[in-house]
Amino acid sequence: MLDHDGERAVAAAEAAADRVEAFYLEYRLLLIHVACRKFRVPEKDAEGLIQEVFLGLLRAGDGVVNVRAWLVAAVCNASRHYWRGASRIEPLPDDYELASDARSEQLAEQMATNLTVRQAIGYLQPRCRETLWLHYYEGQTARDMAVALDTSPRYAEKLIHNCLERVRQIYNTITTLKR
Repeated sequence: MLDHDGERAVAAAEAAADRVEAFYLEYRLLLIHVACRKFRVPEKDAEGLIQEVFLGLLRAGDGVVNVRAWLVAAVCNASRHYWRGASRIEPLPDDYELASDARSEQLAEQMATNLTVRQAIGYLQPRCRETLWLHYYEGQTARDMAVALDTSPRYAEKLIHNCLERVRQIYNTITTLKR
């Protein structure tokens, strides 16, 4: 249940909406003419601009003295704003459906390669997986890895080389089996 003040607020909102509706019916064609003829806004977009202008009028409430002048100024500003936003958007070329994106064409190939590499790494011994992870994903040098693996830097270099060679062999085996 609404109290007395709530009922007044609802009645005032309904009265304001009725006033805006009356102004909409009275000035709609004028505002479309201004947006379309003066600012060359496409008619389908002009209707949306006008809706926004009338929402602004509804928010402004009783603070607007000359409604016609306010609406014309508001639709002029909205039309300018429309073109500022539209100037940042580049239209698609007419033959955009025929053109293809080189990156998207290679996407399936890249995904297949990534999955195959992951599969090949999965076949490695745990020590080789750890070695390649430390070197290629965490960016550790052979010296850093020698400390982590408790071995010499020369052996760490050899381990990186051998593990990389082994994953290449596995990858080549997988890819030749799939063909």
